[in-house]
Amino acid sequence: MVLEGDCSLIEKVKNIEKSGGHLAIIINKNDENIGGIFMNDNGVGYDISIPAVLISNSDGKKLVTYYLEHANNHEDIKEIKLEVKFENENLDNSVKYDLWYSPDQDNAYTFLNDFKEIQKTLIDNAILGVHYFTYPHYNYSPDKKQNIENCFGSGLYCSRPGKFGTTDGTDIIRESLRQKCIYNYAYTKQGVNNKMLFWDYIEKFYINCVRKNQINTKCSEEVMKELKIDNYFIQKCYEESFVGEKKDKNYEIFSKNTILDNEYELRKKNFVSKSPSITINDRVYLGNWRVDNIFESLCSSLIRKPEACYTEPTFNKNIKGVTLGSFLSIIIAVLLFNILLFLICKSVIKKGIEYRVDSSNINSKISNVVGSYLNLKDTAPLEE
Repeated sequence: MVLEGDCSLIEKVKNIEKSGGHLAIIINKNDENIGGIFMNDNGVGYDISIPAVLISNSDGKKLVTYYLEHANNHEDIKEIKLEVKFENENLDNSVKYDLWYSPDQDNAYTFLNDFKEIQKTLIDNAILGVHYFTYPHYNYSPDKKQNIENCFGSGLYCSRPGKFGTTDGTDIIRESLRQKCIYNYAYTKQGVNNKMLFWDYIEKFYINCVRKNQINTKCSEEVMKELKIDNYFIQKCYEESFVGEKKDKNYEIFSKNTILDNEYELRKKNFVSKSPSITINDRVYLGNWRVDNIFESLCSSLIRKPEACYTEPTFNKNIKGVTLGSFLSIIIAVLLFNILLFLICKSVIKKGIEYRVDSSNINSKISNVVGSYLNLKDTAPLEE
C-alpha cells in the first residue's frame, strides 16, 4: 500500500511487483471522489502481472492509522485481512472479451489461432468481439476533401504499410472492414449465425495470406470462397459502411465510414490506447497474453462456471500455421541430420586415428633400421 506521488501509477505498480507484492493499493493524494478516475496504462505497463486498485484518501488514512496504532502488536497485525473484489461478472453468466488489433499484427492472429479450441469449449459463456485500429493523418481536416496516401475518408482513417509485404495502407484498412463484416456474418442472425466460421477465416487468412505477404482483396476472397462465405453479403456490408454515393470508384478515399467511426468511439469509451489489446467485460486486460492466463481470467468472470473451466484447456494444434504432421516431420529430419553428422564425424576421427597409428609404425620401423645400421657399423672390422 503506497501513497500517490509524483511518479506515474504504472511505475508505482511496477515497483510494488518488483518488491514482491501481489496487490498494489494506491491511496489517492486528494480528497476527491475517485469514482470517475481510471488507472489507465500509459504505454509501458505491458509486463505488469499483479492487480492494482486506487482507494480514496479518507479510506487510505483509516488503513494507515490502524496499522500504525497496532504496529507494535504483532498479533493484531496478523489479524488484518484485506479483501479486494474485482467486479467483472455479468448477470447473464457470460463474459465478453474483445480483441483490438490491425490485420498486419501477427501476434493477434497467433492468439486467435491458439485460443480457437478453448472458445469451442466455452461456447456461449465467452463471447468474442473484434475491433480494428486506424488513426487520423496529421493533415486531416473535416472541412477538406483530399486524397492522402495510405488513408480513406480524406485522411481520417489511415494505416501504416510495411509489414508482411504491404505497400499501401488502404489494403490493411480494407481487410479490417472485411474482417468486421465476416465477424458480423458469422456472429449474427443476419448472416449464418455460425461463430466458428470467423475463427476459421482468421486461421486460413493468416496461413494463406498474411504469412505469404498477400494481405489483399484477392487472397481474402480466395479464403472466403474456400470456406463458402457469402462474398455478396461481405461486399454489401463493406460498401454500406461508407457514407454517401458509391458511383465514383474512389468513393472510399473521400467518404466517412460508419464501422471505423464506431470502432474509434468504442476505443475511447474503453480507454484502449494501444494495439493489440484485450478487454474483458469492457475493462483493459493488462496481464500476460499466455492463452491459459486469459482462459483463467475469462472463467473467473463467470458466476456459474461451465465444466470447461475445471478442466485443462486444449490448445490449437496448428501453431503459427505449422501443422502437427509438419512439426513431427521437422523433428525427424533434424534427428536424421544429427545422426548423419555423427557418422561423418566418427568416420573422420577413425581415419585420423588410423593415420596416426600407421605413422607411428613407420617411424618405429625407420628407427629400427637406423639402429641396426649403426650397430653393424660399430661392429665392422677396421681396415689395416
